[in-house]
Amino acid sequence: MAWKTYLIIYFGAKNKKPSEVGRAMEKLGFEGKMGPVDFIYTWKQQPTKEQIFALGDKISDALKDSGAVFNLDTHD
Repeated sequence: MAWKTYLIIYFGAKNKKPSEVGRAMEKLGFEGKMGPVDFIYTWKQQPTKEQIFALGDKISDALKDSGAVFNLDTHD
């Protein structure tokens, strides 16, 4: 079974539009979904804690000044 990181984004009304945020997440390798999560990142192998933190850092950078916050959940 593949390891996946599930991403939920809570949008604010500041600066970036949800469509802009969505495109930024897709550029990071996330696949947009409908349902209880917004995006899924599929790992090629079991990620380390450091790799998950690095992905979170990239998300944080992409969301900077957007008013959005996020939640990550990684498991197999």
